[in-house]
Amino acid sequence: MTIIIGSEFGYCVLAAIGIALQCSFTGHAVMNARKKFKVDYPDNGSGRYAAKLTEEDWLKFNNIKRVNDNYTEQISIVLSMLLMSGLYMPRAAAAFGVSYMVGRYIYGRGYIAGGAKARTPGAILMGLSSLSMMGIAAYSAVMTTILA
Repeated sequence: MTIIIGSEFGYCVLAAIGIALQCSFTGHAVMNARKKFKVDYPDNGSGRYAAKLTEEDWLKFNNIKRVNDNYTEQISIVLSMLLMSGLYMPRAAAAFGVSYMVGRYIYGRGYIAGGAKARTPGAILMGLSSLSMMGIAAYSAVMTTILA
């Protein structure tokens, strides 16, 4: 079987670029939080510098850090599912990539403003988007290889 990458795959590439940029921005937020709260490297929020913070500032710093950590933990899975599903259904995959970014934004804003419980709406949207891309990739792969 030959996969032909059409021009609509460009939508997936644009969504992937958006996701990569958004992940970079969360890294910049951590860098700014390091300066604000004076948590120098290599402290990741539980070391000597963080120990000097008030409990409130420690929580604020770690919420910002956790948003970035969670993004970097998931980005390889999300990008691979976006691009694999985009080989078969590029418009749907790109739409789920964009909805993932929206979910990621809601997740980050919620987590930073209200803590772990406030991330739930964004987490749900991210999870549904990610699972949808996984489903498209799996279904399409099965239909084009195993059942073909």
